[in-house]
Amino acid sequence: MKRVNSLKKTLAACAMALCTGLTANAQAGDTDACTVTLCMFGKLTGNSGGSECKSAEKKFFSIQVKKRGKFRPGPTFDARKEFLGGCEGSDPAYSDKIMDKFGKVRG
Repeated sequence: MKRVNSLKKTLAACAMALCTGLTANAQAGDTDACTVTLCMFGKLTGNSGGSECKSAEKKFFSIQVKKRGKFRPGPTFDARKEFLGGCEGSDPAYSDKIMDKFGKVRG
């Protein structure tokens, strides 16, 4: 039980640190790279952002590369990574973790 609480506190601290660096950028729009990064990191850690993150998650998963109508996971991964890279305030390690889990998922 203590380990779960400790993990929750660590995740909350990480989210707060990420939010602190992203606050100015996240206010620009609900689907900018920083908001998407924050919401996808929450999804990665099992913490739903609720209705506030639905559009950000939709934006992330809408980035798809297709050729002749066929989904291409590799190029989709690259396009999504480039999009998340647009958030200058986030730690690249967060983006890497997001991409490892969701980068090639069709959504």
